[in-house]
Amino acid sequence: MTITKYITLMLFSAFLLAQDGAILPRQKSAIQSLSTAAGFTSADLNTYLVQNYGQTLDGLSRTQGASVIKEFQAGAAAKPQPASTTTDLQAAGLLEPGMKKLFHFRDGTVRDGEIISIEDGLVALKTTSGLFNIPSNIFLSETAEITNKKGELFKGIVIGETVEEFIVRTSFGDAVVQKRDIRTMKRYHGGILDRQSEDRRKFYQGEAQLLSVFLDPTAFPLRGNTFYISGLSMGYGLTDRFMITTKFGSNFSGDLNLHPRMRFYHRKSAEKEMAATWGIGLHRSYSIKSIVGKYSHAVNVTTADDSVFALNETEYDVADVVKNDLDDILYADAFLVFSSRRVNPTGRGKVGWSAGAKVSNAFVNRDEWLKANLTDTTINVSWSNDGKYEVPFRCWLSLEYDLRTNLKFVGAAWIDNGYKTMDLEQTIEDYFGDDGSASFSLDSPKGDVSMIDFDFGILYAVNENFRVGVHFQQPYIDFYWEFFEF
Repeated sequence: MTITKYITLMLFSAFLLAQDGAILPRQKSAIQSLSTAAGFTSADLNTYLVQNYGQTLDGLSRTQGASVIKEFQAGAAAKPQPASTTTDLQAAGLLEPGMKKLFHFRDGTVRDGEIISIEDGLVALKTTSGLFNIPSNIFLSETAEITNKKGELFKGIVIGETVEEFIVRTSFGDAVVQKRDIRTMKRYHGGILDRQSEDRRKFYQGEAQLLSVFLDPTAFPLRGNTFYISGLSMGYGLTDRFMITTKFGSNFSGDLNLHPRMRFYHRKSAEKEMAATWGIGLHRSYSIKSIVGKYSHAVNVTTADDSVFALNETEYDVADVVKNDLDDILYADAFLVFSSRRVNPTGRGKVGWSAGAKVSNAFVNRDEWLKANLTDTTINVSWSNDGKYEVPFRCWLSLEYDLRTNLKFVGAAWIDNGYKTMDLEQTIEDYFGDDGSASFSLDSPKGDVSMIDFDFGILYAVNENFRVGVHFQQPYIDFYWEFFEF
């Protein structure tokens, strides 16, 4: 790898990781000026920041600093009030049959249930533990201030909650707010901000929504008007059902390509979501050498004594066995994938799986690509007659499991007649094209054939837009950068 590529990679990585560093001096100055204009003292500002962000001014990140500035500019930053005592806790002003959520009480207890009826000041609350008759003045009020990703602000009484949404009674009607669409939220029990509860609730949002596990797609496409870039591709969500990606490494090599993906089936409830998606890939000038390199283990090299070796096991390279006057071909592949994810039985986060299959036209006219023999006429070259190499295919089963709000466990198993394992050094050389293959792609002829294999690792969401992953097979390291409402 050249020194220029090392420097470029390091600068790009540093740029990505610096996006959410410590608060900038000019942000601190702006917050201090805006808070003073809003009538905040220094003590008020520190109290406000600790209550809402868990940090003093010096401890904020750049993203948090930008959020604080927006709140002051919008007039949404409320001056903190002196702490209330237990005798100041506000009783629930609204209780009605059918309300279903977590209810908080004056004695500090919490129960998850549904109000069945209210008679003579007694509330019949049905829970999994039984039916309880509780005086209405024991229930604490529960209000919320929710800002969604579109900038809409909802204030009112929380009258219902599921693992997917909140129902808030505002002054103008009941609003149903999807948790995945929430940008910020403040929740109050008895008039007291419950920050710990909100941190726990936010976990249900799942910051990393996966388009793929390693190199295999899921059935959940990119959200509409959203752009992403990863180490091998970039794409855009035109709608919530349809997206297009492209492999930029192939584009740089003159092989313009598009990979549309359409979700044609979708079912969703409060507990579970299922989807099915089809996708195709079209390359207008796909390199024959890339195909032979990927399936080098299916190319037989026969010596004078009739000993047969796979190309990847010999000293010969792809260029040695492919004819010199060949034009690149029109390449196409197609896949179908089904995905399901549901609320984790533990109640925290989600668990999901995907199963899919892919085929391509890579082997059409393949017999015309190889030389009959090498320079030494006693060495012949031919494609393997083994039935497992008749059609290029890949079948996979993948898993994702939320460990915490910003950390996922991911794993996959597959059957792929074009797969070869490579160590980290070989993968780096392949990715940057130091092995003679195209840059920013994985198509090396090297490696050990492994038709049935598996991989696992972890995926960490640095923030809502950027995540990195580490696993134990190529490409070993993944990154994914998403731009909302691009």
